[in-house]
Amino acid sequence: MPVAPPQRIGDVVYRTQVVVGNPGSAALRLTTAFIASGRDGTRTATTPSTASVPAYGTLVLTNVTPTGREGMLEISGAPQLAVSARLETVSRSGRILSSAPLPVVGSRDLVPGGGTAEFQGLGRTAASVQHRFGLINLGAQEAACTATAYRAAGTQLGSPVRFTAPARSHTGLTTPLAAFGSALFSEARVEVSCNQPFYAYALQLSPDRASAVSVGPSATLDSELAAAQELRGRGDDGGGDDRGGLGGGGEGGDDGNGDDNGDDGNDATGEPVVSQDQLSFPGLFLNARQGNSYRQLDLPLASGVRYKRITVDFDLYLNQWASPLFNCITSLRRSDKVLYYGLILRGDRAKTVLDLGRDELARGDGPWKQRTNYHVRMVTDAQSRRVTLQVFQGDQLVHTLSGAMTSRDLTVPAGRKMRVDFGIGKVADGAYFPPLGWRFSNLAVKAERF
Repeated sequence: MPVAPPQRIGDVVYRTQVVVGNPGSAALRLTTAFIASGRDGTRTATTPSTASVPAYGTLVLTNVTPTGREGMLEISGAPQLAVSARLETVSRSGRILSSAPLPVVGSRDLVPGGGTAEFQGLGRTAASVQHRFGLINLGAQEAACTATAYRAAGTQLGSPVRFTAPARSHTGLTTPLAAFGSALFSEARVEVSCNQPFYAYALQLSPDRASAVSVGPSATLDSELAAAQELRGRGDDGGGDDRGGLGGGGEGGDDGNGDDNGDDGNDATGEPVVSQDQLSFPGLFLNARQGNSYRQLDLPLASGVRYKRITVDFDLYLNQWASPLFNCITSLRRSDKVLYYGLILRGDRAKTVLDLGRDELARGDGPWKQRTNYHVRMVTDAQSRRVTLQVFQGDQLVHTLSGAMTSRDLTVPAGRKMRVDFGIGKVADGAYFPPLGWRFSNLAVKAERF
């Protein structure tokens, strides 16, 4: 999150407050590290400090800028902890005059590399109003960015501001609104884009009114939520949309009818070989490319049969990380929105994440390297109630990760389907990415009955 030391403007002081709440019944710990503005966070930061938040308690962090400079504060710790930040306007006597929320940036808030953030409602209604712009580069490499301002009428204001931001850093921007000079204006819009994942924000400070406004990226109408009018006309067919899965994202436009909405896997040819309780696909079955990075296959399982175990084997060529965040690989699910597992790889840390459904995750350090071949085995065992990942290079087992199965069984009710899917069709929640350039081949799925 962006933070700054106390700053006096006129008769008021603006100060940053960070608040951490613990909703749990046991004390939880967190770690903070400050990265000064303009510094490469992958190379330098303050020595991490730790703190404890008591059960059901609240902790207000002090001295969030130990170097006396603005920058960003990284916070890590127990996932249950709730974090907020605010910019307070304080009088000379110490009285709080106003408070405005500051952004707390997580994986769901980032703008993906190549994307654009829109900032609206910017203005100067009095000569004393000041603007501050900031950008957080969430990528592992230096970012090349552009900020362009527009008047309310749509005309561009001056030339675009081009700048670079070090890896994992905070950067204060030369205001894109400088071309307005000292003139008053309203409803200006600023576009910011970078070639790395990022988050940007703007502050409007009005010291004469003892107030501050924080402006974050605007929402767009690119949403998968159905309008109320559409829901009224659709009715409920009981089948669900079955789009969830890979780490909260998902794709495929599955309507519950068993259609494979990807094509036949780009340059993959042929159809899977199907027999009772088994499915195989020799050779390439998905070559993930832009606009065609998802494949879904229905498994030939019998309705009402109690299955003991489902084993999924396939070869994976990890080309390049599609994102430093979450790259979606495969999942096993039932068409009534039951998720057995979703396999996700985090690029910047080579981490493995197993989404086990019902908010349960298993995490581990993976062997993952770019331009490398792996054999992946996923075992979902209803008898031991475990989901296990095994990763091989050649004949050598190089990685194992396991977690508790959250679903009751591996039975397929009448009218439902058990499905295995690979990849994801588009970026979901700004953090879950298609594995573009990756190749999936030699699939073998076997289900065993009790």
